[in-house]
Amino acid sequence: MQRKPFISEALLKRCEKEQQQEVERSTRKFDRASLEERKELSMLVEMAVRDGESYSTIAETHSDLGLSEQRLRDLIGPEAAIRDRIERFERFRYA
Repeated sequence: MQRKPFISEALLKRCEKEQQQEVERSTRKFDRASLEERKELSMLVEMAVRDGESYSTIAETHSDLGLSEQRLRDLIGPEAAIRDRIERFERFRYA
């Protein structure tokens, strides 16, 4: 299976910027836009994992952006949490 990149460099940079500002934001008013950036990245990654990808293959596909498994974990959490969420929704869907 030939994989195509699906995460844009712009989205990745926005997520990283948001992550760097996390501590600073805790002292300011809640910023809904930055949360939406990470949600978008998380949803894209979740769709890829549903289609058989892993953090490793996603990182390989987006290596030109400098994306690594660790950066994914830092930005959206562990792969196991994504897989657990997918499994929970699948159980509810067919219950």
